[in-house]
Amino acid sequence: MGTTIKRNIALIQIVFLGLSACEHNKEEITTGLEGIVYRGPINPVEMEGQVNDAPFSALFRVYNLKNKLITSFSSNAAGEFMVMLAPGNYKIIPDKSVPIMGAESQVKEVTVNAVGITNINLYFDTGIR
Repeated sequence: MGTTIKRNIALIQIVFLGLSACEHNKEEITTGLEGIVYRGPINPVEMEGQVNDAPFSALFRVYNLKNKLITSFSSNAAGEFMVMLAPGNYKIIPDKSVPIMGAESQVKEVTVNAVGITNINLYFDTGIR
């Protein structure tokens, strides 16, 4: 009976150490992207001095350059977004529900800097002409 208890205690310790090691290996991501998404033109006729794009709320997906889905994010009504990502190169692709022409074909390649939050504004074509 004593041997079984010792084995169980050893097993519990191994599991606990394994779980602790997993927690320590998780690196907190401190880099990412923030900015505003715009769609435009919003009017079929452009007039000098008139703004012809607008921020919008939508869902976006983030892929690495090997087309692996990394995460997704949404912009708010003011078009503002923030997404934490490890440093590197990514593709941002609007969800097919986004009110722009060929949403899923409007791929934006972005680079997340090695330090801090990279600020970037993204512009998408509505197809209005």
